[in-house]
Amino acid sequence: MTVWCSNDYLSMGGHPDVIEASVRAVCAHGAGAGGTRNISGTHNPIVELEAELADLHGKPAALVFTSGWVSNLASISTIAGILPDCLILSDALNHNSMIEGVRRSGCEKRIWRHNDVVHLEELLAAQPRHRAKLVVFESLYSMDGDIAPIAEIVALAEKYNALTYIDEGACGWPLRAPRRRLERARRAGRPH
Repeated sequence: MTVWCSNDYLSMGGHPDVIEASVRAVCAHGAGAGGTRNISGTHNPIVELEAELADLHGKPAALVFTSGWVSNLASISTIAGILPDCLILSDALNHNSMIEGVRRSGCEKRIWRHNDVVHLEELLAAQPRHRAKLVVFESLYSMDGDIAPIAEIVALAEKYNALTYIDEGACGWPLRAPRRRLERARRAGRPH
């Protein structure tokens, strides 16, 4: 599953194609969602967007949230909350939305020094292999521009039987997305 939100950090909201598409959408569907999904249901364009995002990322499903903050809070707290005796290992410079997700999960947590894979390994090695562990970090830290050592973190997670949760932030996935997916988006006339 891919989780997606629609912040405008890249200023695509002012792009003429995006404005034109927005006007067409308002004319076809009206302005506003009318409420959250749990109150007023899901609009078909959201379902279509989720299907398109799942296809773009080669996943069976996608879920669109109202913001990145909400997606991190809901996803981290839900994933960790359903894993028995889950330990969350969180990078020291994670975004507030991730910190809130960790806090609201009610799970035990350990904070590892920012981008310090040696420290992360020490914390992972101290846990039983069978214990559920969730390593949460960002690909591109929006507050200071640091890039996480993703391959090293994933390798450690595999070595110590842990899951990873990565926040792709404002523009992490386009920087690393396979070129063919970006090309497919361009050919379809979608902003990428």
